[in-house]
Amino acid sequence: MSRNMHRLVQLLGTLFFVISCLQTPLAQQRAIASLTVSEPQPVVGRSVMDEEPPPPPPQLILAAFVRTEVKAREALNQHTFKRDVLLQTIGPDGEVTGEYIRNSQFLFDDKGNRIERVLYHPHSTIQQMRITKEDIQDLAGAQLLGIDITETSKYRLTYAGQEISDSRAIFAIDVTPIQTPNPHRMKERFFVGRVWVDADSFQVVRVKGIVEPHGKQRFPVFETWREAVTGPLFFPSRTEADETLRFPDIDVHYRIKVRYYAYQRFASKVTIAEITDTPPAN
Repeated sequence: MSRNMHRLVQLLGTLFFVISCLQTPLAQQRAIASLTVSEPQPVVGRSVMDEEPPPPPPQLILAAFVRTEVKAREALNQHTFKRDVLLQTIGPDGEVTGEYIRNSQFLFDDKGNRIERVLYHPHSTIQQMRITKEDIQDLAGAQLLGIDITETSKYRLTYAGQEISDSRAIFAIDVTPIQTPNPHRMKERFFVGRVWVDADSFQVVRVKGIVEPHGKQRFPVFETWREAVTGPLFFPSRTEADETLRFPDIDVHYRIKVRYYAYQRFASKVTIAEITDTPPAN
């Protein structure tokens, strides 16, 4: 190979080396750029948006609950519905030892008085205890709706905090009578317990408590659930209780199952002077 040819080969080799060195950082920059583009971009303010907003002040929650419950009662007073009651006593092995069945249809007059039309009520087979008029009163009163919102002056409402139930934010409200229920005035029934209201609509979704006074009788802790059974308002859908009632001479395993259904808007209003609900002798 001639000297000139040798120099040409050297120059070409040097030029190829320089070009290769320039291409390497460019390729690295393109790779880094592609990784940067493929990575998810941070969302400004995401941590703030993901946080739950603080609940309103307790006094506002209680006031909103009362207003909403008044509307729910007014709406319910414009509906008829059916109620199937099953009261049972349970034996030591879980067997049913007695039953009380009372299936009815209800409507309300323009003053909120409740009218019951009994559809099916066979003779009770419960022997270990007696179903009293207070039991019947509670079934159509506190066990249906909890606190009587038209008599809020008789109750003390206390905000108990925020909870999560079925992925839903709810507010818990404790309900206690301002005056101690009088065991000698059994007709005056008082709900004692807790209600849970939806954090957005302030509608009651669940009620849990007991009815007082007891006197010589015994009453179970019950739970009533409400659902959007007709339109946007939540109405009672079921009530349940399962408890051992301790009398002086006997313990009775007592179970309550109540279903509310067939809600229909009642076009006209009925006005009555007096309502009496005397249960059949047990």
